[in-house]
Amino acid sequence: MKKLVFLLVAIFCLSFSSAGFACDKEASRKVQTMLHELAVWSVKNNEVEFKWGQDWDYYTPQNKIDMMTTFANSDACLAGKARKIKFYRKGKLVGEASPTWGIKLK
Repeated sequence: MKKLVFLLVAIFCLSFSSAGFACDKEASRKVQTMLHELAVWSVKNNEVEFKWGQDWDYYTPQNKIDMMTTFANSDACLAGKARKIKFYRKGKLVGEASPTWGIKLK
């Protein structure tokens, strides 16, 4: 099931390309609903703390960037603006998203 979720989220990655980003709130809600199978997150002081589940360990670096980008884009759409997101796996910082400099893996 989680592989199917990853595949569906990866497909949404293509929908949220930076060249043609259009804020589709319904699609963004669907992305976040699917991501709840793979991770949990919370918001404090307008910053997001995102904790990946075990599937993160099997993603390629490009898959990881795509997944982080998709979440960041859906979050920006639903929040009305891009915000800082810290991505964790097992308590370790594995990536960040910033409205200033974009997405990066650690």
